[in-house]
Amino acid sequence: MCTRHKKYIYLVLVVVVVVVVVVVVGVGVGVVEVEVVILVVVVAVVVVVVLVVVVVEVVVVVVVYGWYDFKTPTIVLRDLDLIKDVCVKHFANFPNRRAVVKLDPPFDQNLLSLFDDHWKRVRSAVTPTFSSGRLKKMCRHVERNARLFHKILDQKQESNEEIELKEIMSRMTMDTIASTGFGLDTDTLNQPDNQFSKNAKEFLNPNVAAFLVAMLLPFMSKIFNALGVKFVSQSATDFFEKVVDAAIQERKESGNAGKMHDFLDLVINAEEKDKDDTEEKGKGAGSLSRKEVMGQALIFLLAGYDTVSSVLSFTLFLLAKHPEHQRLVQEELDSKLAGASDQEDMIPKYEEVQNLPYLEQCINEAMRMFPPGILIDRVCTEEITLHGVKFPKGMTVILPIYAIHMDPDIWEEPREFRPERFSPDAKEARHQFAFFPFGHGPRNCIGMRLGQLELKIVLASVLRRFDVVPCQKTVYPVKLEPLKLAAKDGLWVRLERRRKQQL
Repeated sequence: MCTRHKKYIYLVLVVVVVVVVVVVVGVGVGVVEVEVVILVVVVAVVVVVVLVVVVVEVVVVVVVYGWYDFKTPTIVLRDLDLIKDVCVKHFANFPNRRAVVKLDPPFDQNLLSLFDDHWKRVRSAVTPTFSSGRLKKMCRHVERNARLFHKILDQKQESNEEIELKEIMSRMTMDTIASTGFGLDTDTLNQPDNQFSKNAKEFLNPNVAAFLVAMLLPFMSKIFNALGVKFVSQSATDFFEKVVDAAIQERKESGNAGKMHDFLDLVINAEEKDKDDTEEKGKGAGSLSRKEVMGQALIFLLAGYDTVSSVLSFTLFLLAKHPEHQRLVQEELDSKLAGASDQEDMIPKYEEVQNLPYLEQCINEAMRMFPPGILIDRVCTEEITLHGVKFPKGMTVILPIYAIHMDPDIWEEPREFRPERFSPDAKEARHQFAFFPFGHGPRNCIGMRLGQLELKIVLASVLRRFDVVPCQKTVYPVKLEPLKLAAKDGLWVRLERRRKQQL
C-alpha cells in the first residue's frame, strides 16, 4: 500500500476516534443523548470494518479501477506489471484498440483503426518506411526545414520579438510532414495560410462534440452515421486525397517514382501491386490497397503534426525556465557537434544526433510532464486473468499515460523538471514501464523514431544558435486546457543570439 493512501486511512481513523470521544464527553456533561452515542459507535464500527477491508484490498483498488459503458466493462490500470502484461507479455489477448467511432473511408483504413490480422498486415507493410536507412534519407528534409526555420528565428531575434512556441513550431512541423511524408514544399513557415496548412488544420480539428458523445454513449455513433454526421472534415480529406494522387502522378511522369525513399514511395509500390484498388487483390506481404495507403498518409499527418510540435514547444519552454539545464545541453552540443560559424553547418546531421544523451534526457523529461497523448487503450479479445484481475472478452483497458507520468509514488516531485530522472542509473533503477509516451509493445507509435529524429535535429540546431529565455508573456507553471495537454496561456519566450565565444 502506498504512503499516500496510508495517510488518508490514518486520517479517517483519527477523525472517527475524535468524534467518538467528543460524543462520549458530550454525554458525560449532558449535552448529547445516549441514542446518539449508540448511533455514532455503530457508524464508527462500520467505518473501521470498511477500512480494514480497504487495507487488505488497497493494492488492487488503487492500481485497478473501472466502470461500465452500459454493458461494456472498462478498466483503468496503474499497476506497471499489469501494463507490461497487457502491452507486451500477453499482447495476443489485447491486440486491438477501442473503436470509439466509425470513420469514413479512406481514413478508416489507418493503423489506429484496424484490427487483428488486418492491422498486422498493414503494420508489416508500413514498417519498412521507418527503417534506419530510410530515416537517414528522410533526414535531409528535416535538415532543410531546420535551415529555413533558422531564418525565421533570426528575424524574430533581431527584432527582439516575443515568440509563442506552439504556433511557430506547428508551422515548422507542417513543412516537415509535407516534405517527409508527401514530398511537397509547402513553405508554411512563410505562408501560414496556404491551402495545405488550412486543410491540415481543418482535418486536425475533428467534430469534438460528436466524438465525446459517441465515446460516452457508444450507441450514438450509429445514429450519427445514419444522420450523416462527420467526425472528420470530408472536404479536408478529399483535398489530401487529391494532393497525394497528384504527387504520385508527378513522380511517375518525372521518372522519380520509387526513388525518394519517403512515404509516397509506399503509395507507388502499393498501386503497382494493387492496380484494381480492390480489397481482394494485392494482399501479399508489403502490399497495400490505395485506400489503405491513403489511410496511413492521413494518420501520418494527424499523428506527426500536433505531437512533434507539442514536444518541441514544451521542451524549449522548460529549458527557458530552467537555464541551468539549457546550459548543460548547449555544452554537450558544443563539445560533440562539429564546430561551425555559418547557419548551414550548424544543422546537425543524422549521425551526430545519435549521441546526445543529455538533450535526450531533457526531451524525455518534457514528454514525461507533457506527453503527446494522455492515454491509450486496448481491448481484450480473449478472457484472461492477470495478477488476480480478471479481464473478460470485450473489456476495454485504459492505460493512463499522464496519470502514471505524474504519479508521486513513481516519480518524486513529479511537477518538477528534472532531466536527471533519465540518466542511465536512474532508468536502470526504475520500472521500465513507468514511462511510455509512445506506447509499448507491437502497437506502439510506428513513427516514433522519425519523431525523435526531428526533435533532436530541430532542438539541437536552435540551442546551438540561441539562448531561449522567458519574456513578459511567459506564464509558469503552465496552465493546461481542459481535455488536452495544451498551454492555456501559450508558451511564450524570447531568443538571444549566443555570443561567439559560446559557440
